[in-house]
Amino acid sequence: MKLTCFGFLLALMSGAAFGQIAPTKTCDSAGIGSVRLTADEPVTIVSVSAETAGAGTSVVPYCLVKVRVPQAINIWVGLPMEGKWNGRLQSEGGGGYGGLVGVPTSSILGGYIGIQTDTGHGSGADPGTMGDFGMLSPGLPNTALQKDFAYRSEHLMAVIGKQLAQAVYGRQPMYSYWNGCSSGGRQGLRMAQDFPGDYDGILAGAPAIHWDRFQAGQLWSQIVMKDLVGGPISAAKQKLATNAAVKACDKNDGVVDGTITDPRMCRYSAAADKSITTASCTAVNEACLTPTEATAIDRIWKGATNVKGELLWPGVERGAAIDLLGGPMPFIIAVNQPKYWVYLDPTWDWNVVTLANYEQFFKKTREMVGPMLATDNPNLSAFRARGGKMITWHGFNDPLIMPQGSIRYYDSVVKSSGKNYGDVQKFYRLYMAPGVEHCGGGDAPQPGRAPTKESPLASQENLFQAVVNWVEHGQVPDRVLASQSLSGGATRTRPLCPYPAFAKYKGQGSTDDAANFVCAVQ
Repeated sequence: MKLTCFGFLLALMSGAAFGQIAPTKTCDSAGIGSVRLTADEPVTIVSVSAETAGAGTSVVPYCLVKVRVPQAINIWVGLPMEGKWNGRLQSEGGGGYGGLVGVPTSSILGGYIGIQTDTGHGSGADPGTMGDFGMLSPGLPNTALQKDFAYRSEHLMAVIGKQLAQAVYGRQPMYSYWNGCSSGGRQGLRMAQDFPGDYDGILAGAPAIHWDRFQAGQLWSQIVMKDLVGGPISAAKQKLATNAAVKACDKNDGVVDGTITDPRMCRYSAAADKSITTASCTAVNEACLTPTEATAIDRIWKGATNVKGELLWPGVERGAAIDLLGGPMPFIIAVNQPKYWVYLDPTWDWNVVTLANYEQFFKKTREMVGPMLATDNPNLSAFRARGGKMITWHGFNDPLIMPQGSIRYYDSVVKSSGKNYGDVQKFYRLYMAPGVEHCGGGDAPQPGRAPTKESPLASQENLFQAVVNWVEHGQVPDRVLASQSLSGGATRTRPLCPYPAFAKYKGQGSTDDAANFVCAVQ
């Protein structure tokens, strides 16, 4: 919620706008615990406890409020106390299939009301990869829990968080933000699409949109290797092909730095590279590829196709690690989705999928999963009309969620608007990060710091601040700085540019200095 100019000035004059907003209720059952919250179902405050985050001079006291909404949505809200609230709210997205909820420490330390949710379930030893909640019993989908995971729990984070702000501080947040990556990125886009009034600014990193298609695509590597090679190709052979692709296409952007700026422009073929692919190579020789192995790797890079060779979904990009999806065993989510969401059969065996029937499997997945989880509606007009701002970013070396999915979605938004990139960039921008892996990592300049257990959103720091500055100060993020620590203590910086532009070297000066690059359409 945005304050009027008059209200904002009053808040500044009262010292309540930034970091001096004290709670009006105590952090106990008689105070905050007595607040009555409302939603589409009865809301129960499970517990209220006084806690602290940080250490030394950076300690932030906060009140942790644990809330439950039927059927089983758990929402934890951290309310900064003792005048530490900055007047804003930040919902933190989750990963995988959710199922876990924790203290939103990163948000609290920043002065925000921080919120997390388990998305309405918590089954299995690792609920983030199980997905079994999608099936009520064999043959019967659990539609209620599917909805909770898809969008309802995330919407309730905003509803409940804003009610607690009003009850505890006597006012609504001046600004509300969504910050998430992977599943959290998909969740943020779903809020912009279906609940445009919930958040003023959204950061959606490596978004798991097209949930139906990219997860079907996650099984492609295994099917190709099974049908063509007879089983997995060793990690060493995969890395041999990846390194060769980077060497061949690194120079395409005019700078040799071990990174392919735009892998879509890389046409390298492992099968055509006679320096690594030989007829005399064997499966046990990891210094070369057999022709069949090279053909399989080329098909993995190309992406999922039907028997006619028509592309169904893009593949892992050249330069990205292949072994995460193409390892000794299939990625667990890629197997569990068909079990519990597509065929509703926990005994389903992925080996029944072949190159010959893959298109049938792909279409069945879209049919069963797409309506609930695709999150690909390009109509963002309502979010734009209320002044919302959104940034999506995606690492081009993402080995899990195919980065071209984010490009496809952004292009669909441009097409839906009926105008052009420049028009859409007034409220929504996409940044592709060369060499960056899933939600951060990789041997390339990063948007922020490497994520940790304590700061899972650290990789998004610079981009999240760009969202805040765009929303609150009208600072358009034409370039976002990414940085990388090099050996010997040096630092490499590069600009992340709003798609369809990429960083282009000016031709002079250090290639480790972002100042020597411009944003240009290739």
